Amino acid sequence: MKAKKTVVITGGSSGIGLDLAKAYVQQGCDVALLARNQARLDEAVSLCKGLMKTADQVIKAYSVDVADAQSLSKCVSDIKQTLSTPDILILSAGIVASERFVEQSDAGFENIMQTNVMGSRLVVRAFINDMILQKSGQICFVSSLGGIISTYGYSAYSASKFAVIGMAGALRQEIAEYGVGVSVLCPPEVDTPMVAKESEHILPQTRFIKDIGGTLNVKTVTKSALAGIDNNRFIIVPGLMAKISYAQARFMPRIFGWFMQLLVNYSSK
Repeated sequence: MKAKKTVVITGGSSGIGLDLAKAYVQQGCDVALLARNQARLDEAVSLCKGLMKTADQVIKAYSVDVADAQSLSKCVSDIKQTLSTPDILILSAGIVASERFVEQSDAGFENIMQTNVMGSRLVVRAFINDMILQKSGQICFVSSLGGIISTYGYSAYSASKFAVIGMAGALRQEIAEYGVGVSVLCPPEVDTPMVAKESEHILPQTRFIKDIGGTLNVKTVTKSALAGIDNNRFIIVPGLMAKISYAQARFMPRIFGWFMQLLVNYSSK
């Protein structure tokens, strides 16, 4: 049994990833943060170190594009040598764009799929055999309510997040026998830097629909994620409105689809 748990988080320099990192540091875990922006990573490490429970905790940051297999390989090797096999692996790295299908470039679509789907797959693939040998651990993909409910302007984003849920579901079945669990976090809009950046160019229809659902504080998402991961819950949906939307979309798809189209038509006037 390890003295301390090792937590690896992609997209750990801001938003949901960083808030989860801070929570696990406060639990006494060793934490590795992966993200592209070195300056933000440095700030994240500083914040995490200020929350350490014991002096021997290890907080490390790696500037890496998770969709770049070669760079990721070097990063993973260092994590395995200097920390250990992850007990908790969180795939929070992701990008978003609100663009109509007919206006989005092939490159723009592929970029979202590469980061959100292939990036998550590459990271899991890099650690999964070690977690299987360890016969314990939890993997948490970060999808979105947009991975359950299709939304205007999100043909690429929803495609990527629906794919993440499908991949995670199959993986959960395949590795359950080894004691490794799989969860998927599916939050609605969350008050994060990524969402703030998206708001500069978001389509009015997308904005209108998201405003109906409301925006969650990142702390609310973290609380739900921690509980869901601890209990190996497959789909984790934070927030009351998001839970209601999820239930309606699942159990009343025709009515919910009609209502969504009504919102689109109204916001397009």
